[in-house]
Amino acid sequence: MKYYTNKARQAGMTLIELTVVLLVLIGLAGLMIPYVSGFVTKTHDATGSDSLASLNSAIQRYDVQFLGQPAGYDSLMSSVTTATPIIYSKLMNGDDTTTLITDTYLKVATIPQKSLSDVGISSVMLMDNTTSDATFAATGAVEPIAATGDMALLALNVKNGTCPMSVMGCIEDDAELSDILGRSVNTSANDYVIFGVGQDSAMVGKTVSEAPVHFAKTGAMSAANKYNRILAVYQVPKLNTCIASNGQGFTSYADSTANSTEIAIGGMADCTAAGALTTAVFWDGVSAGTAVSIGSTSFSGTMAQKATFVTTAMPMMMLEGLGGALASHYSSVDN
Repeated sequence: MKYYTNKARQAGMTLIELTVVLLVLIGLAGLMIPYVSGFVTKTHDATGSDSLASLNSAIQRYDVQFLGQPAGYDSLMSSVTTATPIIYSKLMNGDDTTTLITDTYLKVATIPQKSLSDVGISSVMLMDNTTSDATFAATGAVEPIAATGDMALLALNVKNGTCPMSVMGCIEDDAELSDILGRSVNTSANDYVIFGVGQDSAMVGKTVSEAPVHFAKTGAMSAANKYNRILAVYQVPKLNTCIASNGQGFTSYADSTANSTEIAIGGMADCTAAGALTTAVFWDGVSAGTAVSIGSTSFSGTMAQKATFVTTAMPMMMLEGLGGALASHYSSVDN
């Protein structure tokens, strides 16, 4: 005859005990969620600032070692012709239809190819708008950069006015852009062209082992859905622009005393004529009708100066440069 001791009958957990254990585990999980979320944010900020600094150094080392800037950047355009420019549809500040949302930090600018080819950027990669992988399979054909002619490329946009609350990433003025990039900028005289640093870049395998990626904080902005490469920012003198002695760039002028017709800058002769005036009304493409003292002028356009590397940045919904990334990192650490 079999019989069971009390000890044998109580070997397992009762339903009440199991319920209590599960409730404790659920409570602990709830307590951990904020810490895990904060850990993800801190990791993003730390790796982002590290990638920006490392790539910054890699581009500068490439210039020293190979006496020029690297070819093969991602152009962020699927067409760079000035008549029919088409932007990459997978950018965070686009709307997936190859157009840009008004007042965001991106714009399409006409750039003299010579300013890029003179510093070694002999080609860029066109983007593939049909790709299903926005970051790791983003490029298509190679686009050569010639010593003559112009091309359409993406540049950083400054509103020069109050930004609407509804637009994320809008940059009001040069001072705000300078804070983001950690560099002094002058958007009246220069365009700040941006390229993606992808695996086709000539620096990969030379001054950097792999092209870095900054992984977004949300799934909708992940590397599969949106372009998550680091940006290289270059300063390029604007086409057909007179530069006054105070550094202000102007695209047209008129004699303010005679109230003459506005004349668009089309070459060196126009800047020379403007420089001969004592005072004039200058237009910078945004604000018009401000009388200024001319002083000495110079010209950038057909005799455009060479492009110069400025810094690196991350193309998130809001543009983030190295200075901003470091500030976010230290803020998240403190919290």
